[in-house]
Amino acid sequence: MLSGRIINLKRVVVTGMGVVSPLGNSVADSWENLVAGCSGICRVSRFADDPAEFRARYQAPEDFPLIAGEVQDFDFKDLMARHKLDLSKEDLKLAKYTDAFTQYALTASYEALSQARLQPAALDPERLGAIIASGMGGVASWEEAFQKFTEGGVKKVSPFMVPRLLPNLAAGNVSISIGAQGPNTALSSACAAGGQAIGAAFRSIQLGEADVMLAGGAEAALTPLTLTGFYRMGALATGYNDRPEAASRPFDQGHAGFVMAEGAGIVVLEELTHALNRGAPILAELAGFGMCGDGHHITDPDLGGAMRCMRRALTDAGVEPQDIDYINPHATSTPVGDRNEARAISRLFPHQPWVSATKSQTGHLLGAAGALEAIFTILSIKHGLIPPTLNLESMDPECAGIAVVGAQPEKQEVRCALSNSFGFGGTNAALVFKHYNYFNL
Repeated sequence: MLSGRIINLKRVVVTGMGVVSPLGNSVADSWENLVAGCSGICRVSRFADDPAEFRARYQAPEDFPLIAGEVQDFDFKDLMARHKLDLSKEDLKLAKYTDAFTQYALTASYEALSQARLQPAALDPERLGAIIASGMGGVASWEEAFQKFTEGGVKKVSPFMVPRLLPNLAAGNVSISIGAQGPNTALSSACAAGGQAIGAAFRSIQLGEADVMLAGGAEAALTPLTLTGFYRMGALATGYNDRPEAASRPFDQGHAGFVMAEGAGIVVLEELTHALNRGAPILAELAGFGMCGDGHHITDPDLGGAMRCMRRALTDAGVEPQDIDYINPHATSTPVGDRNEARAISRLFPHQPWVSATKSQTGHLLGAAGALEAIFTILSIKHGLIPPTLNLESMDPECAGIAVVGAQPEKQEVRCALSNSFGFGGTNAALVFKHYNYFNL
């Protein structure tokens, strides 16, 4: 006779958040600019100040996009010091041997810990962990090392090349920095990675493997080669070099491709009793996680996959479709993706909850997108305010049947919300967040 054990799943709450994004290098700045309708999409300053020189060097055609959601005014040491007062020499060395995606993750993690009022040294290290995703890892460091290698040979390659480029080094460096000895891994599931990382951390706490987890995603892939790769496959919006803020157009009839972006979003997830016992600020409850595959195509999303994923998240959260007040969609501004997601939402949610596509302002953060958008979803619950969708001038008729917020934010009580992330390879993630006092509202 087989024996087993009954698992009493733990409740999980969000007690801290951290952001590095094209809209700002903190949660407060990013949210303020988001609801104000600002765009973080601009000409990429680090390699495209002179378009003619760029085109000549890389033999780039006239319509090659030189725009992206670029992080601005990022000073790693200064931002670290704001959130961690006792910087060690090792912390300061991180700027030398880490790629930008790791630096973004570290900065956002410290902000999240600060907001959660957590001192890692006071926690049981074996009950503290980190799961941080990246779709591309240190691709900028890889390109730089390859160029030095081809031009100068072996001795020109930094001994830090491998630690800079490995996708798990964001999670690894965060764990080392805070002394976390609990669950530690990295997901690299394309554009669903950030959402799936939060879901995996959620499961670790639910199952009793940890009390506190840092989870999210980080990306810094704005390089000529990466842009070229997406451009050659026809995935990027083109024709907007002179008006970058108009390029990302989710659900609009003019949507023709996404805009690449970079940054990081990190949340502190905490077992409810642990949070209550220390008087933690509870921002929302993470109630459900759904994940599935399309089993269809590596780049063309499937209607059925989106619906299955959202249904699984709802079932996991113990809520019905009509309980959802707001959806932050994946909505990258590609016609096939937007249309399939809109159809899935309209069929599953006939009551038409508000939908707002924040990629219209940030661009697409790839492996960090789901994490940043989960944070925006949580903030919508906290503030009772749904952010706008820019550039929605004429709704694509094939996206009809969903209620998309326009250029002005919508004041709306949000008790329960959904955040979607869908990635290349047909991999999907959906997260359900509730107001902590959901049952009393």
